[in-house]
Amino acid sequence: MELYIEKHLQWRLLTECDWDEVVALRAQMAALDDSVMPAIDRAFGSTQLEIEQGDAIGGWDAYGSLLAFGWNLRQPGDDELRIFLIGGVHPTHRYQGIGKAVLDWQIAQAISWRDEHCPQQKLWLGCYVEDIQPGLQRLLERHDFQVERYFFDMHRNLDQLPKPVEVAGITFVPFDIAMSPQVLALHNECFTSQISADTWESSLNADTFRSDWSWLALHDGELVGYCLSGTDDASGLDGVMEGWCDRLGVSAGYRHQGIAQSLLARTMHSMANSGCPAAGIGVDTPHPGVATWLTKTLGYEVRDGVTLMTKQLPPAVS
Repeated sequence: MELYIEKHLQWRLLTECDWDEVVALRAQMAALDDSVMPAIDRAFGSTQLEIEQGDAIGGWDAYGSLLAFGWNLRQPGDDELRIFLIGGVHPTHRYQGIGKAVLDWQIAQAISWRDEHCPQQKLWLGCYVEDIQPGLQRLLERHDFQVERYFFDMHRNLDQLPKPVEVAGITFVPFDIAMSPQVLALHNECFTSQISADTWESSLNADTFRSDWSWLALHDGELVGYCLSGTDDASGLDGVMEGWCDRLGVSAGYRHQGIAQSLLARTMHSMANSGCPAAGIGVDTPHPGVATWLTKTLGYEVRDGVTLMTKQLPPAVS
């Protein structure tokens, strides 16, 4: 099916047969832009996804090369339809209004699908924007998107480590696998994105997980904080193996007391004592000041940043 999006490229709906071309275009854009992580991977992982009929468009040049695409990835819910807007334009064809035209189509398509299939639900639209994409952020802002969350990758060498602070009433202990169910329960309390018991168990059984680098915080024997870590060869600075904080959380009633800071400091000391030269952490937060705090208190430095921008629309019918 051919359709008009804008004048520079030839457009049609994408199908499963176009998957290889989409992957190739994403790889080109990631390499040329020095991208942190393709938005599809950040939202849904790196496995192949089904292209639902009518949810994605592609634009080809006169030589048959795919140079732009837009893809709406749906996450149905009980009272809210969440749709991630994924897409991009090859660098050779930017600044011609193609990206705006694709975004306009995606928003209109998302609203149309919601109105047809679940008009009583709220509509949530989300788009990931890297620090290297100020043009995309301005475009989204003109469409009334606002920042919902910040994601930072932060790193530091494991020398001149900060001394772990003591917190009144809190006992810090090495990770104990017997407390895994409590840690999972607390993790799912701390974050809106829930982890299943099977996924959690798989992560603890992974070769990269290091229980000896992981710490727990207890108050009168009750779990109130955790820091689970492992190895990350791929993200190491200059190809050096790096310890990575995979999961960090503190119970809502115990935050802003220094528990997270102390957990991270103890983790870094554990890593350094085993010969690990560097540490990293991925930060997922609605507050951009968290990165500044990690730099001041623990010496981390931001390497990459990604912002989740969102827009919410009320139900089409009450």
